Amino acid sequence: MPFKYGRRAPKQAPALRLSTFVAPSALGRKPVPTHPKTEDYLAKLSDWQVLGNDVAGDCNAVTWANLRRLVTANLSTENYPSQREVWEFYQTQNPGFDPAGTADDNGPGSGQDQGMEIQTGLEYLHVNGGPDGVKAVAFATVDHTNLAEVQAALAIFGGIWLGITVLDANQDEFAAHKPWTDVRGSKIDGGHAILAGGYTPDVRFITWGTETEFAPSFWNGKVQGTPLVEEAWVVIWPEHLGSKTFLEGVNLAQLEADYKAVTGRTLALPPAEV
Repeated sequence: MPFKYGRRAPKQAPALRLSTFVAPSALGRKPVPTHPKTEDYLAKLSDWQVLGNDVAGDCNAVTWANLRRLVTANLSTENYPSQREVWEFYQTQNPGFDPAGTADDNGPGSGQDQGMEIQTGLEYLHVNGGPDGVKAVAFATVDHTNLAEVQAALAIFGGIWLGITVLDANQDEFAAHKPWTDVRGSKIDGGHAILAGGYTPDVRFITWGTETEFAPSFWNGKVQGTPLVEEAWVVIWPEHLGSKTFLEGVNLAQLEADYKAVTGRTLALPPAEV
């Protein structure tokens, strides 16, 4: 059966850029730190959940839950946010939505089920925290056209929050357990948010409770002039501040300077989570 999507078009507001505050290296013109040839944090976990994305457009809220699970499992004590918490985060952009409702009133498939915009959701997590009580320290865009930067981001942060466009053919590839490709002539099926958590070197991701991967043709593909991979974000969580890999891969002083330049505020760095 077809699954749901729920990514709204990006608002393109000013944001931090990962490439300006990662630790420098000699790789390319941009300061991309060294990183393993392959890495797959997702494979270390099992029993990923769909969390309502089979009935409602809550893919962004599911991505938050999957990312929190991945980060806590790798850096502290695993915590997988519940379906109730996923709905709670979803309702921050869909306040009239009721998961117990119907398509005829305010439930899944209704006019109150309108998906989420990624950056708006990240801003909410930074200012207010998620339903699990944890605030995002900061977030930044990743240059998805620079595969070395993508791989370094995955190695340093453990996961990337992606915004993609899904083609009709990708649902068939998903059902057949095949990598997603750019299938010429296939129509757009919807905008989707997912968690990338590894590379082999092809980028691996979780969607609809299953781990799969992008073929290079999808990662580099375009539809109607827009990249199939349209958005890529990293999120800094309190747990990262106790991670040796993170601290070696990020220039914290530059991060603080960039944050001040973009927001006009001083970045508050909480104590490291252990």
